[in-house]
Amino acid sequence: MKKLLLISYYWPPLGGPGSLRPVKFTKYLPDLGFEPIILTRKDIAYHSMDNELGKQVENAKIIRTESLDPARLLYLLGMRVYRPKSWQTPVKQVMNFPDHKILWLPFAFDTARKIDFDYVFVTAPPFSAFILGYYLAKAVAKPLIVDFRDAWLEFPFLPYQGKMKEVYVSHWEEKIVHFASLVIAVDDNIRETLIAKYPRAQKNIYVIPNGYDPDDFIIPEKPRTFTLSYLGTIREERDPMNLLKAVKQLIAEKRINSQDIRLKFIGHIEDKYLREIAKLPSATTFGHLPYTQAIKEFSSSHLGIMITTGSKYFFPSRQNEYLASGLPILICGRSKGLHLLEQAFEQGYPGWIYEYNDIQGMKEKIIELYSEFKKGHAIKGITPYKQYTRQNLTKKLVELIGRIKG
Repeated sequence: MKKLLLISYYWPPLGGPGSLRPVKFTKYLPDLGFEPIILTRKDIAYHSMDNELGKQVENAKIIRTESLDPARLLYLLGMRVYRPKSWQTPVKQVMNFPDHKILWLPFAFDTARKIDFDYVFVTAPPFSAFILGYYLAKAVAKPLIVDFRDAWLEFPFLPYQGKMKEVYVSHWEEKIVHFASLVIAVDDNIRETLIAKYPRAQKNIYVIPNGYDPDDFIIPEKPRTFTLSYLGTIREERDPMNLLKAVKQLIAEKRINSQDIRLKFIGHIEDKYLREIAKLPSATTFGHLPYTQAIKEFSSSHLGIMITTGSKYFFPSRQNEYLASGLPILICGRSKGLHLLEQAFEQGYPGWIYEYNDIQGMKEKIIELYSEFKKGHAIKGITPYKQYTRQNLTKKLVELIGRIKG
């Protein structure tokens, strides 16, 4: 059995997409002839914890190293739950060179070079992990596989500011893309962007999207109140204000009673949006839930909500999970990163995309769906992407690794 060193800063008990993707690969790799060895950091202060997710891979070999990055230092100082604040953004910008996890690199490198493995697989962000993978693969002469969960140079959540940072990141991105034996992107937009910048590496760049695991979807009984659900993080790039305005106006115009509609937010919410959501009596916030519980809570709704303010490099990791739920989907805002959903709608899945500022359009669609709900007409979709199960996507990863020339 081949040994794959899987390097991921994010790993349970941390929750969220950064942990979920490597966990699902790890779950299915042993059945495909690979022994995954996980290299991650020791406990950190973090905003989203999931003590259940790790149970899916209880038998995996996990190696945790020390780190001196800020999240680890906060944990050592006694903090367990970290809630991002807006005033911290400038501090993070100063440390964004290439990110503020860079001080994990020396500890991880020292540990990793003593491990016996056949391949190095690195998933990022944090993108400093790619630099770790580059030095490690060179030191031990093993093939490097890099997994872009987000765009690097164009990273939308903490953009690189200043020419020096852009030049530095561009230098490392080019070096790593050309050095890696295999480059995985989570989305076609990232792949196309990489190929446009580094055409010489085109033959090594492939897409493996985030998928869904049928084992996680046990569709519960629907509530009697018309329920809209959003699954994921709420922050600046996913500003919910216009969606909230649409629901508030429908209630104020007496087109729908406040007792007859419920809006659920499942996932981490930044404080300023938490305060705004709390002003709407029909809205409920759950915070970050264990993954399977979050899927169950989301699925026990009548309409799925997706929000984006329009960044080209906004790639919602939940697109296949939204489709697997069977819920009709309303999207507030347009983004090229939503093309999986957009294409599903074109193939007949019940879903609608509105410009971010089209409050009136969203209102009319919500009322239309509410009317169908009151008539007892259930609207259900069937995902056109049944091939995108986590198991099938892991098979694709193994197939691509098999093409690497020794």
